[in-house]
Amino acid sequence: MANLDEIKGRVNQAAGELSDDQMQVLKGHIQESMGKGKESGEDTLNNLSRTVNEKIEEFKRENKKKE
Repeated sequence: MANLDEIKGRVNQAAGELSDDQMQVLKGHIQESMGKGKESGEDTLNNLSRTVNEKIEEFKRENKKKE
């Protein structure tokens, strides 16, 4: 799913193409790429957080059995 930065980037690209402004097109490409990077980073962080929480729960279950 596209985030706000990706959408803004696409809009800047389209506006730049319509006005023949290559700097705005470039700005749009950069902004879109930054949005994709943010999304990728968020996904990685969410996956890491989920894995850590699963390991914590597993550790708790194992230690409960030992008591």
